[in-house]
Parts: sequence; structure tokens; C-alpha cells
Amino acid sequence: MTREEFTAIYRRIVPEHAYREVNGVGIYTIPAFSAYPKIDHGFSARTGGVSEGCFSSLNLSFTRPEQRENVMENYRIFCNAAKIPLDSMVMDTYEHGTTVLCVNRFDCRRGYDRPSLPYCDGLVTDDPEVTLITGHADCMAFYFYDPVKQSIGLCHAGWRGALNRIGCEVVRTLESACGSDPKDIVCGVGPSICPKCFEVGDDVAESFETAFPQCDLRGVNAKGKATVDLWQVAAAQFLECGIVPEHIHLMGVCTFEDERLFSHRRDKGRTGGMAAFLRLLPEQRNRKDS
Repeated sequence: MTREEFTAIYRRIVPEHAYREVNGVGIYTIPAFSAYPKIDHGFSARTGGVSEGCFSSLNLSFTRPEQRENVMENYRIFCNAAKIPLDSMVMDTYEHGTTVLCVNRFDCRRGYDRPSLPYCDGLVTDDPEVTLITGHADCMAFYFYDPVKQSIGLCHAGWRGALNRIGCEVVRTLESACGSDPKDIVCGVGPSICPKCFEVGDDVAESFETAFPQCDLRGVNAKGKATVDLWQVAAAQFLECGIVPEHIHLMGVCTFEDERLFSHRRDKGRTGGMAAFLRLLPEQRNRKDS
């Protein structure tokens, strides 16, 4: 695909998100995903939990120096607000790589009160008893749903994972494990650091330019430092693996700029973590985001 062709497609992708609060817990969603009655999804804000200080208040990361019981209580609060069965969750063990695992109901509670999964940044399932969970604090969440095969995928896409096309790896896993056709898959990108806020070294910017020559993704900020547009990177790899343009959706919410969200970069590492979730619903239900 030429740069002109990609640019024309990317310009037609209009970022859109919805936000609601339930008992003080904020949840971001992708309207296009909310239109499907057989799935539920979302991305947590930082509000409504029990954590204090720089983790205030809904810290959902076990890797921060905080008491585990506080994080588990935050998950109980979040699951109640998002109507997620607490015992259905399976969490990634992100290492900023491209490993994707297929999980089922026998993996439920892995990463919570059961031993964590092997290192992975992506999860795939066709089991409606499972809620996929990935952790974030600036890195992208990629959501995937195949309404034909009723299968889903969710991944943590840090810049290294995005550079190495973890999105394509999730699609390949959906193909091999669930029989998905990429043309049927709907995908989305959750809140993450935006193009103008993602400052990088010249070497990183050059790596992205080499890997994604179809994208005009390099910029310069007010300090004269290089920036990279990870949202273009996401769209480019979705298109590469066969997802059709009209099935690509971006929330367009920046974790660095939106103070309702934790941001590792903005808060210089002294911050909590958020969670993306995606699950198949055992029974159809219609839901309208407010």
C-alpha cells in the first residue's frame, strides 16, 4: 500500500468514544463495539477506587508498589460497575512483546488468585465464560471481535509490541485457533498516548519509519524532539493483516492529556494502571452507553 492510499483510508477513520460513570467508576467504550449485542467491552478510568496517593484511586495494576488487597478490592469495585463476573477474568502478563495466547474457562482467575499465565501481551478466546483483561498506563489496547465465529482478542500494545505488529499476531491467532477470516474482524484502539505527546528518540522514530513506510507518522514537538503517531501504526498493521477499513475504530483519547486516566509518562512513573476488558456475552442483550 502506498503512502497516498494509506493516508486516504486513515483520514476516513473518525475517532469516537463514549464515557460513563457507574458509582464513581469511569468506563470508556467504543460506540461501534457497543452496537454488537453479543459482546461487552471497556477501558477503566482512574476514579472510584480505594487506592491513595499517586495510585488514587482505581489502580488496577499488580506491578505497582501497592498492597495487593487494595488492587483486588479495586477489581471488585470495577467488576461491579462494569457488570463483569469477578471469577471470569484472565489477565495478560505483559512484557512488551508479541506473544498471544488462546485461553478458555480453565484459565479464569489466572493473574488474580491463581498463578499468572506465561509471559504474553495478547489473549484470544471463543469461550463466553472468559473475560479478557490487559493492563495499561499509556500503551494501546487493541480490541478484536469476529461476529461470525464469535471469537475475541485483546492485547497490550506497547511501542515495542506495536513496532513488531502484535495486532497482526492477534489476527493470526484468531485465524488459527478460531477459524476467523480477517475480513470479518472488527477492531478498535483504546485510550493511549496521542501522536503529539509520544516523544521518542531519533532511533525509535527511524525504526517506525522503516517498519511502516506507508505512514506519515513522525512529527516534532515544541522541544524539537521527535514524536511518533502510534494510532497510525495501529491502523496500518490492521490493514496489513486483512482487516477492512470500515472495521477499524479509534477512541482518540490521550492518556497523557486526560486527567481521568493514569499516565506513566505524564506522572513520571509514579502512577497506577488501568485495565481494558473484552468478553463474549452468554446471552444477547442490548445496551446503550450513556
